[in-house]
Amino acid sequence: MTNLDELERIAKKYAELKKSGNDAELARLASSIVDFVSLPTFSFPLKEGASSNNGTTTYVYVDNVTFPALYDFFGELLHSKVPLEVRDGKFGPGEIIISNGDKSQADAHLGLCVKELQELVHAKKSHF
Repeated sequence: MTNLDELERIAKKYAELKKSGNDAELARLASSIVDFVSLPTFSFPLKEGASSNNGTTTYVYVDNVTFPALYDFFGELLHSKVPLEVRDGKFGPGEIIISNGDKSQADAHLGLCVKELQELVHAKKSHF
């Protein structure tokens, strides 16, 4: 189990609680997700060997897991549709696509995109 598996579990609970209107618990869950994503050590569990094709590089999550509830949470938080577009990257529940076909450059761009996503998520912390 990865840390993103735990975030996915929390995001699912958040989505379920939205229907009940328990604002205090919703704020607690949202805050815990934002806090974790804001950590300097945060990273996505990506498989080795991303594939490059037609000017893009695609990264998939370890064990081909998906994180639909987490990305729905991110989309709601950032008022954006999934996949989330950050710089030249698209973050989706099953993969991350970087608009650069050169693997080494795409790796560098991925790092910048993840950092910016963290900053965007962290900026919403005051909303809880």
